[in-house]
Formats: sequence, structure tokens, C-alpha cells
Amino acid sequence: MTSRTTLPRLVATATGLILAWLAFDQHLGSRRVSRGLAANGRHRLRTMHRTHPVQAGETVFLGDSITFDGDWAAAFEHLRARNRGIGWDTTDDLLERLDDSLDGPPATVVLMIGTNDLPLGIPHAKTIRNVSLVLDRIAEAAPEALVVVQSVLPRTDRYHPLVAPLNEALARVCAERGLPFVDHTEGLSGPDGHLDPDCHDDGIHPNGEGHRRLVEGLAPLLAPHADPDRGDGQ
Repeated sequence: MTSRTTLPRLVATATGLILAWLAFDQHLGSRRVSRGLAANGRHRLRTMHRTHPVQAGETVFLGDSITFDGDWAAAFEHLRARNRGIGWDTTDDLLERLDDSLDGPPATVVLMIGTNDLPLGIPHAKTIRNVSLVLDRIAEAAPEALVVVQSVLPRTDRYHPLVAPLNEALARVCAERGLPFVDHTEGLSGPDGHLDPDCHDDGIHPNGEGHRRLVEGLAPLLAPHADPDRGDGQ
């Protein structure tokens, strides 16, 4: 076999393997491999969180990459916001690292978690149980804190139908506990009910417009709790 025929075959084989990998990761697999590849970065963030503990009176934004991507300190500049989002986090992950974010204790906790449970096949019952345990832990560590729970955002993939029943269950948990539940579904949905194309660039993570709408949904609850020593709330 000559090099002229070998090279095209190698290129074709490599291309096929890449396409197969993308198909597995995006459609057939549960993205466990990609999550594993991100493990080192996730661990580094946790060490940074421990190095810089939450201070009394701060506002903690807890969640996954959707929270991590948000510039909460700029959006709510008078709230002494701390971003404690970590990409790929499931409710199991958040529960395991929660104590790293409850020093102080915080005056306000804003929670959005659960979307990464969906592609990993975690049952809704377990997700809700984990969220309940997270809320129990917050109530124990910061009994005076305002706790705001946000809905899981609409998606654009095959897991989108799982979002609505999960949000219904989250809303029930909040109602039972007397906690505010901010449902972003209407504000971030497009005409087809999926995540509005204006709000994302990759099918799941809010872009600038999506982040603006998240802030808009949270502002009525968070503005009254601005730190009086830092001016008027937004």
C-alpha cells in the first residue's frame, strides 16, 4: 500500500472516530467522560473556595456552570455577591461541597441546581431529595438567611421534556418550606418552549441576554436585601 492511499485512509479513519466521539458525547452517552475530563478544574475551584471563605452578610450564588458563568457581583453590586458555581456539578456534587460556601454565615443564598442531573440519568426523586438536603443544611448553618431557589432552565436537547416535571417538584418543595421560587421558564423560553435562541449560544448556557433575564427575574427579591453600607440596591 502506497503512502498516497494510506494517508487518505488514515484521515478518513480519524475523522470517523472524531464524529463517533461527538455523537456519543452529545447524543448517546451521558457525558460522563466530558465531566471526568473537567474534574481537575472543578477540584481547583473547590480549593479556591476553601481559601477564600464566605464572610458574614454576603450573598452566595450556588450552582453549576450556569451560575459560574454569571457576573453576579456586577449585576448585584451592592449585595456583596460570591459566585460559588462549579461547572458540571450535579445535586450530589453540590451537597458534598456545600459546607465550603456556608461560612460566615451568608445573609442570602441563591440556588440553581439540577440540570446536570438530567443527562446523567439521575431520577427526579433523588434530585429533589438532594435539593431538600441542601436546603436543610443551609437552614442549619444560616437560619436567618434569605434562601431563593431558581428553576432549572429550559434546554434545547432531548432532556428538555424532563425539565418541567422537575421544576414542578422544586416548586412544591419551596411551597412546603415557605421559600421563594423564581421560575425562569417563561422569561427564557422561545416560541417552541425550548431555551430562547436569543438567550444562548450553545443550547444550554445563558449568554449575555440570557444572563440579563436571569438578573431581571431575581432583582425583585434581591434588591430589598442590598447591603445598606454599599448604597442603594439595584
